[in-house]
This record gives sequence, C-alpha cells and structure tokens, in this order.
Amino acid sequence: MGDPPQGSFGMNAFIDSIHPFQNGLSSSGMWLRWVDLICLVGALLGTGMMLLRWSQIAAVREGRAVKANPLEWPSTLALLAAVVVGSVQVWMRYREVNHFPSQTMSEVIVMSSFSLLVSMLILHFALQLKSIGYGWAIMGDALLVLVLLGVIGINCYTLTLSSAERDLPPALQSYWFPPHLAALIFSYATLTIAGLVTVIYFCLRFWMGVFRGGYSKGSQLLLLACLLLIPFAQVATIPIFVLMGAVLFLLKLRGHLPGREFMAPVEGTMEEVSYRAFSVGIPFLTAGLFMGAFWAQEAWANYWGWDSKENSALITWLVYIAYIHLRMLGGYRGEKAMAVLAAGAMSVFITFQVFGFLPDSQKSLHRYTDDGVVPTEGMQGKTSDETQARLEVQR
Repeated sequence: MGDPPQGSFGMNAFIDSIHPFQNGLSSSGMWLRWVDLICLVGALLGTGMMLLRWSQIAAVREGRAVKANPLEWPSTLALLAAVVVGSVQVWMRYREVNHFPSQTMSEVIVMSSFSLLVSMLILHFALQLKSIGYGWAIMGDALLVLVLLGVIGINCYTLTLSSAERDLPPALQSYWFPPHLAALIFSYATLTIAGLVTVIYFCLRFWMGVFRGGYSKGSQLLLLACLLLIPFAQVATIPIFVLMGAVLFLLKLRGHLPGREFMAPVEGTMEEVSYRAFSVGIPFLTAGLFMGAFWAQEAWANYWGWDSKENSALITWLVYIAYIHLRMLGGYRGEKAMAVLAAGAMSVFITFQVFGFLPDSQKSLHRYTDDGVVPTEGMQGKTSDETQARLEVQR
C-alpha cells in the first residue's frame, strides 16, 4: 500500500485529542467530557436567553406586548442534564476506584465542579430571580452562564492533574469519609456562588461609578485594587470585571445606561440574593466540620488536632459566623455585608486550593496525594509503611 498523505498523522492526532471516546480516556473521563459539552450548550443557550431578555425589557418600556422567552426552559434543561450526566460520571469514578471519589486533587476538583452544578440547580429554583423582574432575570441568566463556563474551566484544569487510581489508607476507610467530604465540597460550591454574586455587584458598582459618577475616587481605587490585584482571585474577578465593563459601555453607547438611582435597589436585592445562597451553604460547612471532628475522635482519639487545613477551614467558618452576627446584630446590609461575604469566599478559595501551595501544607494530614507527594498516615493516599508492606508481599 502507498504511504498515507502527508500531514494525515497530524490530523489524526488532532482528532484523537478532541474525540471524547478516544485518547485513552477512562469511562468516567468520557462522561466528564459530555458534562463539558452540555455545559457549553447551556452557556450558549443562557447567553441567547440574556439577549432576548433585553428585547423583553425594550417591549415593556415601549408599551408593547411581551413575548415569552423561548430559551428559558432549554437552558434550564441543559443545567438539569449536566447534573444528571455529572451524577453518572461520579458513579463511574466510584466504580473505578471502589471508594467515594474525593481522594486525589483531580477527584476533589471534579466533585467541586459537579457540586457547582447541583448548587446552581437548587439556587435557580430557590432564588426565582425572574419573578422579581426582567432585569433580575438577566442577572440570574448571567450567573448561570458564569457557573457553566466555570465548570468547563475547572474540568479542563483536571486534565493537567493525575487521574491515577489510588487505594485508601486504613485511616480513611471510614463511614465518615463520604459525608464529611461531600458536605464540605457542596458548601464550598454554594458559598462560591454567593461570593460570585458579590463580585458581580462590585464590578457593576465600579463601572457605574466610571460612567455615572457618584462615588469618591478613594473608594473607586480601593474597589479596583480589590478586584484586580488580590492574588488568585483574579481568576474569577477579572473576566467578570471586563465583561461587566463591556456590557455597560454598550448600554451607554445605545443610550440605555440606567441612572445613578438604579444602584440603590440593585444593592439591596443582590445582597439579599447572596444571603440566600449563603444560607444554603453554611449548614453544610458546619456539618462538615463537625463530622470531621467526630471522625478524628474515632480515628485518633482527638476531636481537633490543630492541623493547618483544619485551622484554615475553621477560619473560613469564623468569617461566615462573623458575617451572620454583623448582618443580624450589627445592622450590616448592602455593600458592607457583601464585602464580608466576599472575604468569606476568598477564605474558601484559600482553604480549598491555595492551601496546597503553602509551606505548612507539606506536613498536613489533609493534603491530597498526587504524583510526587510522599504521603504519611492519615493523608489521602498510601503511606510509606503501606508501600513498604506491599513491596514485601511482592518479594
């Protein structure tokens, strides 16, 4: 047979790299690619839904009949489909590793993206932003699109991590392992969405100050620094900052930019929305901490070992407890309450992701064991003693 056409190997390699059923993907990995595809479709539907909302707002202003949004249910169904397919992916990973799939960093990040979808589905029906008005429906659509795109980005990040199967050490073979991890991961996802609402508000507040004025230069500069200069947070803040600026700039060009008085009701409603999302997440964070303490008592006869990640999670919980007290007893509402909630979201991110890069995390019992990490007893992987025992058996 003749030689294949020049460049065919490169094309075949490209096709293999993007085809979800090839490139050596495990069964759970295949389902994860389907989750990404459904999220992409849902994000496109959500974007189209936002554009149609603007036409509905224009119809209300002009006194015309408002037509129903044909993309409203398709986008919701896409979110529901992503949750269903994500559930299948989690089950398939469970079958592959024979334990709750939250041992390695790759597994935990996939579980967090799945929890974001579940949390968004719950909040979509719980918040009912479309019942407040068309403007709030647009914010709900934007939140949906941001979460779906965020899930795609998170899942793509897992491609850079090891997906190797690992056995659980004896200390983690406990009935506390699944509920403890599930409660914490779901709480982190829900509290992240609450923080996302505050970021959307502060980006809106900054650009309204740019285009309409009414805020001091000092407060604008402080807000700009917090949105753009806080390490690690730029992953979420910069895209929202740029997108919000582009949207308001287009509204200004078309003469539809709302006035300064628009911000007062927006501040109150967005603060209420973020509080409702927080109310869903904080019980799970509390339950996760308590289950971890009960588990530690059974495993090591010590409820609290002052492990570095335990301390980081406790600090996060205390920030949110301070938020409750300031809101309920201190009269914090609006921007002040959302600023504390944003600080809590930043603490969640530090506990969940940045913690692994801190020096003290190297000796933590809660550090995930991926390639290149030598685990110790209690960490999420094989211990050096277990590895040595396995070598002795092989000999």
